[in-house]
Amino acid sequence: MRSRHLFALAMSCVGSLFLASSLWGQVPAVPGHGGVPQDWSSRRIVFSLEGISRDPSMVDLEPRIAHQLMQRFPAPNAGVFSGFQPGQTPTGKTSLQRDWNVSLGRGRLATDMYPAKYSFDPGAPPSCANDYVVFGLNTAGVTNGQANLVGFNNLYAGTGGLCGASPTVMFAYNVSSVAGGTVLTSSVISLDGTKIAFIESLGTSAVFHVLKWTAGQGTIAAAAAPTAMTSLPFGTSTITTSSPWVDYGSDTAYVGADNGNVYKITGVFKGTPALAGAPWPVKISALSLSPPVLDNRLNRLMIGGRDGNLYQINTTTGAFSTLVVGAKGGTTPGVLGAPIVDVTNGTTFVVSANDGTSAVLVEVDTATLTQLAKARIGIGAKSGTGMTLYEPTFSNRYYTTPSTGTVSLCGTGAADTSPWQYSFGFTGRTMQTTATTSRQLLTSTAARCTGWTEFFNPNIGPVSGTDFFFFGLTQDCTGTGTSGCVVEIFGNSIVTAPINGGPSAIVVDNYSTAAQASSIYFTAERSNIAYKLTQNGLQ
Repeated sequence: MRSRHLFALAMSCVGSLFLASSLWGQVPAVPGHGGVPQDWSSRRIVFSLEGISRDPSMVDLEPRIAHQLMQRFPAPNAGVFSGFQPGQTPTGKTSLQRDWNVSLGRGRLATDMYPAKYSFDPGAPPSCANDYVVFGLNTAGVTNGQANLVGFNNLYAGTGGLCGASPTVMFAYNVSSVAGGTVLTSSVISLDGTKIAFIESLGTSAVFHVLKWTAGQGTIAAAAAPTAMTSLPFGTSTITTSSPWVDYGSDTAYVGADNGNVYKITGVFKGTPALAGAPWPVKISALSLSPPVLDNRLNRLMIGGRDGNLYQINTTTGAFSTLVVGAKGGTTPGVLGAPIVDVTNGTTFVVSANDGTSAVLVEVDTATLTQLAKARIGIGAKSGTGMTLYEPTFSNRYYTTPSTGTVSLCGTGAADTSPWQYSFGFTGRTMQTTATTSRQLLTSTAARCTGWTEFFNPNIGPVSGTDFFFFGLTQDCTGTGTSGCVVEIFGNSIVTAPINGGPSAIVVDNYSTAAQASSIYFTAERSNIAYKLTQNGLQ
């Protein structure tokens, strides 16, 4: 009876969203239209149907929950994110063929930073013209020269694809406000898809930009100057590790600077961006910070620091609390992967490469900042070798009932720095500290993992869909001295595809069964190339 109740709840939530989505396809791309942005923040908020049953208002408070409900619990014959062809069977095939790859000139995404993907209409098949992906590049832009903010449409290109043989540059801008300004963190797209928010990093300060793009402006080698962009210079420190978090409901952004200040910016997409006054900015550290994640039910902003601390900021008062996660003075103890916040269970998860004993995955109570569980994930930087370990991801089952799900990530070996996979189950809302899965991914002690991205595809698999997990390895994927690779895990199968230096962080688009329309996007970390690969088999 319990499972029936949860399924009925999911269908009720998704059904109301489908009623709205049936209207979305009739509206042009203007403010008020509702599509689906998928960016670095999309899976930093997690939830369970059990929790939503206790407080359904969370679906209205946080669009990221609504978007995941549509993707994870599709109603029969709804067609959301889907195409026309029959489903596929998961394949372990590895192929050197690429759906597409495009040179970005002199730039790429910075380490652990994400592209942002926009799906125009979740109630219709994927759109060649309106769906797009944007990359912010870690190079200075030059008007009539190198672009550093590039968007592509005709994404579903490749052999037999919907959109021809290759993607199209939709826009390409020089967004540098001063010489040398670069985009070092991830971008965020507005709900209507017409605007992109991002940070320009300068040597001693930063600029918060909101760009209203125009299709057809610029090329990668001949960038256009933005014709509709608001710019807010702020601070006395650059920003290199903290992507902006946008609270869509309040039209507010939060971002952490490299000097430990956390800023609040109002009027992001619906007004004119401006710095919030006292108590902002809130000074929480002297070092750089992770991307922040907001639990807008509790009004708590969770953010990690290079100093090894996890911070909780009360967004109403500016008061903050501190929990030591990484070892002070130890080798690379920093919490630089974005926290993951379960808004239904009131918990937050962060990773440190060195707590003084080992690398750790830590779960805390979001409201009280009390540690609930600490799982050890190998020797990590306690070995004396500097490294950063990035964020974990949750299995699809967690989103129904956490006690049936797992959390997975990369750590190291117990006695060396070779990359290992660890997965942990749950008792109630609390993470177990003994791994359900622990396996070495490579024997190389020089290779490092990127953060993990999960995507449940209900249209791949013979019965109930397939839960895919994507991440990267930086080198030695097929032996010492060889390339890095992007890695896909489903069930007990592992598939890899060579990528120079491994991938940036990865964003996933949709579960359409139309040819070439169910994919992942990233850039290579040792070559300035953007990639699209299929979810199923990395082909």
